[in-house]
Amino acid sequence: MEITVIFLGAENEGNIGSLARVMKNFGLTDLILVSPKVMIGKDAIKAAMHAQDVLRSAKIVEKFEDAIKNVDFVVGTTARLGWNYNVLRTPIYPDQLSRLKEVEGKVAIVFGRESSGLTNEELNKCDIVLTIPANPEYPTLNITHAAAIIFYEIFKMFKKSQAERYRCASRIEKEKILEIFHELLREIEYPQEKTQIAFRIFRNIIGRSFISGREAHTLMGVFRRTIMVIKRLKQKK
Repeated sequence: MEITVIFLGAENEGNIGSLARVMKNFGLTDLILVSPKVMIGKDAIKAAMHAQDVLRSAKIVEKFEDAIKNVDFVVGTTARLGWNYNVLRTPIYPDQLSRLKEVEGKVAIVFGRESSGLTNEELNKCDIVLTIPANPEYPTLNITHAAAIIFYEIFKMFKKSQAERYRCASRIEKEKILEIFHELLREIEYPQEKTQIAFRIFRNIIGRSFISGREAHTLMGVFRRTIMVIKRLKQKK
């Protein structure tokens, strides 16, 4: 899945640069500016910091339709909720973006003008509308603050998918580690009165660490090798 960021009618050059920066923070590089009121200049470049490559590759188009013509799924953003009175503005929240995992192709995250956001006509061209819950007395976030929250959720979703490729150690593997550790305590003649506490502490560590299957087998191998060395040293005495 590819992610494209679309910014409509940008009114502040610094916000363009800051948006590029937060995009790069979360591994996004494809930026489209739709009919910006300002162009990319020194203020945008300064705000972008180390994301100037995102600015250099940014595309500028005149119409929203041109920005989304090759997009498979469009996510519009808004701070103004409609609920049952305006179905165009019935939103999802950032933590529901995990649904995007089911989308194949290109996804666009669309941000509206700093002063007025997206129009109903533009929202009508979006597949879903997303909002960020905030203080009802002042619910509108700066575009880059909103972008950071949204991009983080997307980034987390991809990272979680990658993490799922790693197999966690099974209960049997963890019990085997504990068994070998207990044997190691005996071989080093750890004080009997402290053994139970040491074993309990190590069990707690293993329980909290969510170790992978590979890590479990590496630990077992190190402990077994240590026990073998200790036994050899004892035989030489």
